[in-house]
Amino acid sequence: KSYVDNPGKPVTWSLAFGVHAALTSVLEVNHVLPEIVGTSKSVFDNYFVQATNAAQLSLNEKSSNINSSAVWKHNLSMISFLENFGLPVFDDLSLWNPLCAGTSISVLNFFGNIEGGCAIIDCQAQLRIVMYLYHGLIINGIIGEGDIPLLQILYNGFKKCKALWQGSLPKRGELVKMFWISFGMGLSDSKQMSENARLLARGGRLPSDGLFAQGVRLCRGRRMQPIEPAEISTSFRRVCERDFHDVVDKYHTPEQKKNSRGTEQYTVAVRTNDTLDHLEDEIQLHAINFIPAAYHLEQCVCSISRVLGWEGLLKSFKRDNNTDMRQGVAILFAQHLLGALDFAANPLNHTFQNVPGLIALSPSPKIVTGAAHFLQSYFERVPPQNMLWFQALDSGDDTKVEVIR
Repeated sequence: KSYVDNPGKPVTWSLAFGVHAALTSVLEVNHVLPEIVGTSKSVFDNYFVQATNAAQLSLNEKSSNINSSAVWKHNLSMISFLENFGLPVFDDLSLWNPLCAGTSISVLNFFGNIEGGCAIIDCQAQLRIVMYLYHGLIINGIIGEGDIPLLQILYNGFKKCKALWQGSLPKRGELVKMFWISFGMGLSDSKQMSENARLLARGGRLPSDGLFAQGVRLCRGRRMQPIEPAEISTSFRRVCERDFHDVVDKYHTPEQKKNSRGTEQYTVAVRTNDTLDHLEDEIQLHAINFIPAAYHLEQCVCSISRVLGWEGLLKSFKRDNNTDMRQGVAILFAQHLLGALDFAANPLNHTFQNVPGLIALSPSPKIVTGAAHFLQSYFERVPPQNMLWFQALDSGDDTKVEVIR
């Protein structure tokens, strides 16, 4: 811009070389451009096919309120509007070209999938519930990191999310307390729920007011913190929020830094390299389509409730308390399943103790074993092509993108 504003200013070698490099890239890519554009169009279309399929499948789960969620409906509609960028009226080069590398795909990825998707993927607290279960199983040595690849991508991607973890990942003895804080409960009440879960896990009796009453009372007025996309994606923070305060220059030599620091070209180079580095580090998370991810996480939570025999209790909870059934799921999940992972002497052999309603209904008396087996078997049956809208293929120093079929 400084050269356009001042035509008489001498053109530097760096600008001349940059223009030459851009023009050369157009010529070099030209012979493979149709194939690249074709792949990009397939990736773009694949995102919406997956999203539509997930939205249709979600209608079949009668125990879920996901389709009544304003967050689900609003953001699904907003993201679906972006499909218009793939209409014939837009040139295919808007999807991918050697200069901008895909305006439409970038809009879909950052604005649609990451920003809109961060609201959708936890619209029923399904991400929080599954992530706390997965983390609890890992820290107890029941499963290893990477044993469930699709969940591991989400686990890695959301490890720095303050809305979920409030800071560092919780240790054993902190799971119930931190879950309730992430669920919007105050610190004092969360500690009280954690202490009650500890007593139950050690064979104590239910509170005198029953299975749900205390949780319902302490949950009144809770406010869940929404997931901020900038917390899970530094490349989103760079591109969409223009936040470069913590960029790191890993490529210039000390002499180059001394001679160039403070110049416009140096600043652009450092910011660009840093953004690309983070995008490559995060590429697996970007490949997750957050809409079908939200559906499968929700389906998993509903199914675990059935596997552990909670359906009857949850129906009575909804009838007696006139509140969302998911709050009842959270109470049973945190106080009994997460409580066992947090405080039981031997979580894998832990059974419901002094809770007659759960003992009578549960087809899987060993609660942690049943939940762990189901979690693994459920996500093993989810085809990757249902949740990944593209696949990043490692090829030496480069990253290739392909549609998963």
